[in-house]
Amino acid sequence: MRIVAPVLVALVATLLAACGGGTRSQQDTGGGADAGFATGEIDRDATIRYAGTAPPTSFDPMTSQSELDMPWLAPAYDRLTAVDEAGAPVPQLATRWELSPDGKALTLQLRQGVTYSDGTPFDAASVKANLDRYRTSEKSRLKNDILMITGVDVADASTVTIRVTGSGGALLNVLASRVGMMVSPAAFANPDLDQKPVGAGAMVLTGVRPKTEYVFTRRADYWDPEAFRYKTLVFSVNDGSSVVNLLRTDALDYARLAGPAALEAEAAGIRLYRAHSISGARILLNPTRSKLGSKEVRQAISLAIDRDATSQVAFNGDCVKTVQPFPEGYFAHSATVDAEREEWGYTRNVAKAKELLARAGLPEGFEMDMLVPGVPTTQTRAVLFQQNLAEIGITVNLRVVDVIQARVLFGQGEGDSYAGDGASYTDPSVFAAQHYLTGGSSNPGNLTDPELTALIDQAAGPLDINARTALYDHVFARAFELGPVHVYLCHHALPLGYQNDVVGLDRFDGAAGSDVLRGAAKVRTT
Repeated sequence: MRIVAPVLVALVATLLAACGGGTRSQQDTGGGADAGFATGEIDRDATIRYAGTAPPTSFDPMTSQSELDMPWLAPAYDRLTAVDEAGAPVPQLATRWELSPDGKALTLQLRQGVTYSDGTPFDAASVKANLDRYRTSEKSRLKNDILMITGVDVADASTVTIRVTGSGGALLNVLASRVGMMVSPAAFANPDLDQKPVGAGAMVLTGVRPKTEYVFTRRADYWDPEAFRYKTLVFSVNDGSSVVNLLRTDALDYARLAGPAALEAEAAGIRLYRAHSISGARILLNPTRSKLGSKEVRQAISLAIDRDATSQVAFNGDCVKTVQPFPEGYFAHSATVDAEREEWGYTRNVAKAKELLARAGLPEGFEMDMLVPGVPTTQTRAVLFQQNLAEIGITVNLRVVDVIQARVLFGQGEGDSYAGDGASYTDPSVFAAQHYLTGGSSNPGNLTDPELTALIDQAAGPLDINARTALYDHVFARAFELGPVHVYLCHHALPLGYQNDVVGLDRFDGAAGSDVLRGAAKVRTT
């Protein structure tokens, strides 16, 4: 379906005219009435009301469609590990670990005294059951994330050893993603597990209005008193404009804001906190469709997109422009790609883009479609992309579809391209599997080569972060030599609008905001 969207086109033009200056840095915590967080006694009986822009695709991690489900899943499902701001693994359900000298076995010591929400004990046998399910189930969408696992052995109730091909250094970070989310084995056969989570996390889903509101209640026996320091979580689905109104009228406690919503919140004096993130705005391309099989064409598209305007129009400047998947400061950020960023459109270059199209035998351009999730800010962004690409002769037909279905359709090979937000995942090995290997959900055209595959295998080996930084530099350098299927535009530094009594938002919020709810709390005001 081609969109003729004069209202959106006008909005893009208005926002571009109104937005001056460059992209905000991730460290900027100004804006609105921000004066830091309140102090006082934590209200353990409080209700936290938080809003997201899209409902979860599934409450079963195994069938979840995207890492962007992580904020919805994390209250119910603890993970084996978590990651800090630099991407280093830290304990969660696994308290200690050791990699064998040959790198082929990772042994985890597990937290004791933990239970799943249905009362089933959390132990090594349940960890094995979960990992085996993720590896072998026909319904699993996580198989590619853990291809390196060849088996799981139970030594005793609190010790499990994961055997791998190659080396297991990447596993600790992988286990901080959906793969590390522990589901009660007693619930594996539940026909409604995708709607009613049963995990080892702090919260139990106790009320649902599908695609609208999800109510979680904290478990009294949860092991970590410093996480989820409130009694009830009301997680609702709201778009940007309604979120600002809800914050203004004290009907929400905090929420992520973007673009016009952030501008409106600032004008209303709502307190803002700008959080770090490894997620970002991107376009995905299918090289088996339209004229996208040529590296020159994919590079031309990257050169033609205006990253500064993307940040301003869609994110009010709260998106740090980039051409690569991981932000500066994260261990997988590539210095080699950074040095070549102008070749990929860090600064927009229409003339170079046209030159590349001509070199590809397409001096008059071509036509392609773009799947767009039905979220207002994403649609606005897509209209900007449509305008940018028209300048180099590429006609883009926008197909706005359901927010969940857009990503699914692209993964099934039913679209030339996809515009939306994407998580870069807790570990680059997962990102690489999804984008650079055959069968990856973000690589329906199966673009790869033996050299890239070998580099990905090698980079997954060491535990040492510095060693992995050097290895992933080679991975991303090779991916860009081939012309990647992704066009990264900017990394989110989106503000959280929050009420005066909300605290704890300054904790790192993990992959795709997975821990944005874990650190929050409210202080007593009377």
